[in-house]
Amino acid sequence: MPKIFISYSWSSSDHEQWVLNLAERLVSDGIEVVLDKWDLKPGNDKYKFMESMVGSPEIEKVLLILDKKYAERANGRSGGVGTETQIISPQIYNNTSQEKFIPIIAERDSNNSEHVPVFLKGTVYIDLSSLDHYESNYEQLLRNIFKRPSYTRPKLGKAPSYLFENIETTIRTSSIIRTFSVQIDKDPKRLNGIIKDFLDEFYSDLQNYRLEPTSNEFLVFGKEILDNINSYTPLRNDFIEFINKLLKTDLDFDLDIIISFLEKLPLYLHHEESNHRYSSDNFKFIIHELFLYLIAVGLKNERYDFIDGIMKSTYFVENRYESKLQALGIEVFYNYIMSIEQYYNETYSGNFVSPMADLMIKRIPEKYTKENLIDADLICHYIAVICMGEWFPITYHYKDRWKSFPFFDKFLSRKHFNKVKMLFGVENEEELKLKLIELKKTTDSQPLRHSKTFDKIIPIFDRINIEEIGTVN
Repeated sequence: MPKIFISYSWSSSDHEQWVLNLAERLVSDGIEVVLDKWDLKPGNDKYKFMESMVGSPEIEKVLLILDKKYAERANGRSGGVGTETQIISPQIYNNTSQEKFIPIIAERDSNNSEHVPVFLKGTVYIDLSSLDHYESNYEQLLRNIFKRPSYTRPKLGKAPSYLFENIETTIRTSSIIRTFSVQIDKDPKRLNGIIKDFLDEFYSDLQNYRLEPTSNEFLVFGKEILDNINSYTPLRNDFIEFINKLLKTDLDFDLDIIISFLEKLPLYLHHEESNHRYSSDNFKFIIHELFLYLIAVGLKNERYDFIDGIMKSTYFVENRYESKLQALGIEVFYNYIMSIEQYYNETYSGNFVSPMADLMIKRIPEKYTKENLIDADLICHYIAVICMGEWFPITYHYKDRWKSFPFFDKFLSRKHFNKVKMLFGVENEEELKLKLIELKKTTDSQPLRHSKTFDKIIPIFDRINIEEIGTVN
C-alpha cells in the first residue's frame, strides 16, 4: 500500500473540506494518507512534522495542493506552507527525487490561470480544479501514486532487417527514368517499348520482396511485413516518377500495356512456396498503394483520359482455383490486411481507425501531399458509386471536412465539367444531375464510414452543387 503526505494551505473552511474530501477518497482507493488533521497531535511541532514527512523514506509521494493562498504564502515564505517551501529549497529539491512531489491544481484565477509558486514553475502538475475533467485527472493521480502509468514504454524491438540487406533494387528502373526524356526526344515511336521495358523490369524486381515470415505471432511477422514494405519504397518511388514523366508527355501511348501489367500484379498474392497464411500481405498493400498512385498522378497531371481508362477497364486475372481468367473491376486491387491491423493493435497504444490508411499516409513521397492520395482514394470511390463499382476509400478520415476539394468545387465550370464528364459516364450536365438526384433518393440515410470512427464519407451529391453544374465558363 503506497503512503503519501498532503501539504496544503489553511486558506478557508471550504478549501480544507476540499482537501479532506480528496484525502478520504484516496484512502478509499487503497492509499495510506498522512494528513495534519489526522496525524498532527497536540504538542507536536507542525514544522518538524512537515519536514519529517518530506524526508521520510516511507512517504512515497508528497501532494502539494495549490490554491491562491498556497502560492502567495510559498512565494512570501509566510505561514506553515512557507516553512514547507523552505524544506523544498533548491538544495533539498536537488537531493530529492522530483518524482516524489506531485503538484495538484485546486483552483484557478479569473483568467483561468493556475496558482503555482515560483519554485514549481515548469513542473508537470495534475489539474483537479474543474469538475469537467476531475475524474480523468484523478485517475491520472492514482496511476502516478500506484506507478501504473497510462502509457508504458513498449518492449525494444529489432532494427528493420532491410537496413542490413544488400538487395539490388531500382538500378534498372532508375536508369530507364533517367534516360526517358532523351529517348523520347530522339525517337517518340519508342514510347510504348520504353513503357513495357520499365513495367517488365519493375514487375521482375518485385520478386526480390517475396516474404517468408519467421513466426506465427502478429507482433513478429507484422513487423517483418512492415519492414518489407518500407524496404520496397525506393522501387515504388521509381514507379510513381515514371508514371509522372509518362503523363507529362503529349504523346499517345498504348494504355493496354499498363492494363496488362496491372492484370499480372495479383499473381504475387499466390505464394506457392509458403505455407504461412499472411506471407503475401506485403503484396496486398503494395498493389493497393500502386493503384492509388496511378490515380493520384493522373489527377495531378489532369490526365482524366488516363484515369478513365484505368478505372473503367475490365481486368482479366488468373485465379489459382479456376482454369479460366476472371473478369474483374478495380476491386481486384483493393485489399484489407489483417496482419497490419493486428500488428498496430499489439504495438501502439493509440486506437487507429485504419492502420493500413495510417501506413499509407506516412509513406507519401516528396512532391506529393496527403491530399493527393486522399483525393485519389475518394475519387475512386465516387466513380465506383456512380458507375456501379466497388471501392471503399480507407484514407477518407484524414481529409479535413472543411478543406476545399478543387476537383468537385470546379464542377461549377462548364470547361472543367467537359474535361471530367467521361469519368462519370455522362455526355452532358443534365445526365449527371439526373444520376446524382437518383443516387440521393436511393442512398441509405446512414453514409458509409469506418467502424472505429463517427466521421462519415461525404456523399458525392453533397460534394457537388447539383443545380449549379456547368453554369459558368
